[in-house]
Amino acid sequence: MKTLGQIYGQFGVRGLFRGSLGAVIRVMVGSSSQLTSFTIFKSYFKKHKIFSTNEDSIINTFAASMIGGVFIAIFMAPFDTISTRLYNQGVDKQGRGLLYNSYMDCVRKTFKQEGVQGLYKGILPCYLRIGPHTVLSLMFWDMLRGLQTKYSKPEAMSSF
Repeated sequence: MKTLGQIYGQFGVRGLFRGSLGAVIRVMVGSSSQLTSFTIFKSYFKKHKIFSTNEDSIINTFAASMIGGVFIAIFMAPFDTISTRLYNQGVDKQGRGLLYNSYMDCVRKTFKQEGVQGLYKGILPCYLRIGPHTVLSLMFWDMLRGLQTKYSKPEAMSSF
């Protein structure tokens, strides 16, 4: 709480939300790429019986969630890079960034100085962090969804 008070005292409410725009964009892109790719690949694996003849195979879920992890890393890495640069830059007495004036200024400068490769710095650590999280989250979600579907049927309720 002491740190929050110091930030508020020095930069006001605006200082408490510094970098939030980048975080919102990052999470929006990450979540949409993760869930879309997972759903598409899981449906494809089920339809074409790629890994199993059982439509609800856990292998289908595992493979689709692994691919979802790759997609989220590919789509989210540039936003991670930009957010990290914005978070780590120094600020002046008014709380303005010393290196970048805005989110788009950071994107422009990074692209101009380093090209596309600059936006993808850290993609491997991004995948190593988000890949296992994606697999575990989507595996558990899919299992819980299956249980909910199984036990929400009227005939299943009579067994309680």
